[in-house]
Amino acid sequence: MTTPTGTWRGQVQMGIGWGQFVGRAGDGAAHAHHAVQLLLSESAQAVWTRPTGWLRVSGIVIGADVEHQLAPTTESVTLLYVEPHSTAGRQLGGSLRDGVQVLDSPEVEAARRALGETPDAAAIAALVERIGGDDRTADHQPTGDALIAELIESLPAQLPDRLTTATLAQQARLSESRFLHRFRAHTGLPLRPYLRWRRLLVAMTGVMEGRALTQAAVDAGFADAAHFTRTFRRHFGIPPKTL
Repeated sequence: MTTPTGTWRGQVQMGIGWGQFVGRAGDGAAHAHHAVQLLLSESAQAVWTRPTGWLRVSGIVIGADVEHQLAPTTESVTLLYVEPHSTAGRQLGGSLRDGVQVLDSPEVEAARRALGETPDAAAIAALVERIGGDDRTADHQPTGDALIAELIESLPAQLPDRLTTATLAQQARLSESRFLHRFRAHTGLPLRPYLRWRRLLVAMTGVMEGRALTQAAVDAGFADAAHFTRTFRRHFGIPPKTL
């Protein structure tokens, strides 16, 4: 079920709750990861998933923790990774049968147009709508909340190892349950996944700026490089050094 390791060549972009790779995919080893994954390509690519076996597809959604394998590509592909507990992730995951959804050509084209050149949360929400995500979460889109926005803005780049709900709720002068509800309504993410993605984003930004892996990890609030690598691999299926 494995193919020789290749080199990943392309561009990486990340935001809170999502990551994107655009370029030639390399390592094709079978794996599973926490994020919901979307593949978009102009031509059919060889993809294996445990529920379906090998397929040739130009678009596919693979659910969280579903074992899969993408053969190394000779042309550019788009790989979008979405936190499964986010609003977009729950919509994508809710539409899957046996953890996989193959997209037809119109859906692929609509998704590519919605995502655009520079993805963000709004573009990803539009993409989900174009490919028919589960509409049961449609009424739970993120809403603006000045109090939560101010709290998030006040957080240091290097997040403490133990940043508790109680501490943040007290800072916001809210009960813990009310704080968690308003936080999710504002960000589209539960608190713990939000903090995890924020650490990943800060660490990857440091790596891309040329900092050593250990320094970038510590600057983002990870205990060490190994902690960062485990978290990154859990979300994306590959170690950060691959990129």
